[in-house]
Amino acid sequence: MMARATTYHKEDLRRDLLAAARDMIAQQGYHTLSLRGLAQMVGVTSGAPYHHFSDRRALLLAIAIEGFEDLIAPTQAPDILKLPPLDRLVALGRAYLDFAQHQPRLMELMYESELTTPAPAPELLVYQRRGSQALLDAITEALPANLPNDRISRVVGYWSTVYGLAVLRNKGLLQPHEPEAVEPQDTDHLVITRSAKAALQP
Repeated sequence: MMARATTYHKEDLRRDLLAAARDMIAQQGYHTLSLRGLAQMVGVTSGAPYHHFSDRRALLLAIAIEGFEDLIAPTQAPDILKLPPLDRLVALGRAYLDFAQHQPRLMELMYESELTTPAPAPELLVYQRRGSQALLDAITEALPANLPNDRISRVVGYWSTVYGLAVLRNKGLLQPHEPEAVEPQDTDHLVITRSAKAALQP
């Protein structure tokens, strides 16, 4: 194991550390993640991760940034950007719900962790603003004559619905209210479509 630490290429090690950390978070959450434990998992000396991450928070921040990149990338695809405003809002909402469903523990790190309390890390705010801007662009295109404050309130309303739905779904708090005959994805689609229509209503 120690020999591997001397032959590891610098960038290869950083990628492997992040990949191993994301795997650990997906299985157990971020709370027990440590640089020492991560070094053991990858097979390097306990000090090796510190060449890439100054401390645990720096590691968590790098993982969260990767998560935001993964979340935002599909929403920037040309086939999404060219959609009419309503369809674009729905597609953005569905993309977020899909991400939250498949990576709930990573989503927790990105939105409800020590990186966001008492205030979001500045590096994460950049991505959150990009997401808000995508919603604002769709609403502005549909309602170019509206006052800026009105457009912003529409963004907040739609985002609150999507984010709240994702959290409630991940915590299992919606299933008691849904008949077994109703598929969760059908409910989700109806909820975000109705909210998107409300956001674009003159």
